Amino acid sequence: MMRIRFHAASILAIALFCFACGPEPSKVTTDDRMPIAVEYVRGATMTIHTKPADDAPVISTYQRGESVSVLARKGEWAEVRTGASSGWARIAEMADAAEAQKALEDNPWPHFIRTPAPVTQPGAHGELVLEAEVDQDGIVRSVRTLSNTTGSMALEQRNTEALRHAEFTPVVLKGKRKAFVYEHRVHY
Repeated sequence: MMRIRFHAASILAIALFCFACGPEPSKVTTDDRMPIAVEYVRGATMTIHTKPADDAPVISTYQRGESVSVLARKGEWAEVRTGASSGWARIAEMADAAEAQKALEDNPWPHFIRTPAPVTQPGAHGELVLEAEVDQDGIVRSVRTLSNTTGSMALEQRNTEALRHAEFTPVVLKGKRKAFVYEHRVHY
């Protein structure tokens, strides 16, 4: 039987050689430019793209009222900071501080952030009327049926479940969020 002995120096030399021949560590660059403005998301959501084009890949999404640091403007687009890097958003989807504050003070009508998934059933006719109790954060807490002229309990249950997963913008009156009741109608 043959024995091979390695000295600590040999092992260290081999390890250093392997490390030196390995891939270069990736360099993370941080965009540290000073913003030229701070804007706020005007609509329910605002998508951030890799380039100033609607068909460019989306890298992030911001929600209503969130602030964004604007780094540059180019036509209808603004370059905004996204963590350590940047992306592009439409200027029309942003509001200045005064407009954002006014929007937060009064939003008396609920709007969907996440709409109920459509429920289909071939040959169904009639109407479903559902009532959702929504909390001050826009989360659906309960749903009940007011009327169902479709004659299909399965259709009623699937629509009820879809409405339970919906989400609304908060209703704001005089600067305070309010719970509300939403009537949802589905026609077949």
